[in-house]
Amino acid sequence: MALEFAFSSECNSPQAWVWFPGWGFKAEVFTELAHNLPGQHYWYRWSDHEHFDDAVEEICQALPQNAILVGWSLGGALAEAVAHCQPAPAALVTLATAPKFCRAPQWPYGMPQIRFNGFIASFDDKPQKTQVHLLALCAQGTKAPKGIIRLLAHQQEEASLAMGKQLRWLDQYDFTSMPKADCLCLHLLAEHDALVAPPHSHGQGHSVLIEAACHALFIQMPEMIQKYLWAVYSKLNVESDSA
Repeated sequence: MALEFAFSSECNSPQAWVWFPGWGFKAEVFTELAHNLPGQHYWYRWSDHEHFDDAVEEICQALPQNAILVGWSLGGALAEAVAHCQPAPAALVTLATAPKFCRAPQWPYGMPQIRFNGFIASFDDKPQKTQVHLLALCAQGTKAPKGIIRLLAHQQEEASLAMGKQLRWLDQYDFTSMPKADCLCLHLLAEHDALVAPPHSHGQGHSVLIEAACHALFIQMPEMIQKYLWAVYSKLNVESDSA
């Protein structure tokens, strides 16, 4: 199952939230953040599809109506692709996600292809070692990375063949020429991201550059990210909350 119901907040808000983790992590990485937001919360569970588009199609078949999609890194790309399907969700929030991951003429900010290919080869050869390296990259650029690394390590998936397929999804999507999704869109980018170089503008909805933030910005600065998510929730639910 692509989406799994996780829990409902105490206030019993009807708002649905769908949480998409970054590559190699469980959706439970969002637990603390999600518990502070009202509504019905769903986790995305990784599939073993060969191609990114097939994973998106599977998600669309199970998506709750009028959901707020929140995705981190590769999870943000999945959420954005789903947001372009019909019917569109209520809102899309991406965390440290670019319209294209690898560098190309239309997206000069991406990771060089040779570096990405090297990361794939490293994972195929020594997956556990590569996962440890990923933890360091997620926290790079912070003054106190150990706490972030420790938390992330508890939510890492075990290395598998399916994870190798999912890693390749990073080079299978391209939103650079795609118009903004037909919903409220917010893209939060990290100034010191070691994996996704922040561009000057996302180009597909409101984008915000979080100063001094690393790739795992929602763990480094949970209160700030929560405020942005509350603002999205409030904008969607102001009428129902005041009724």
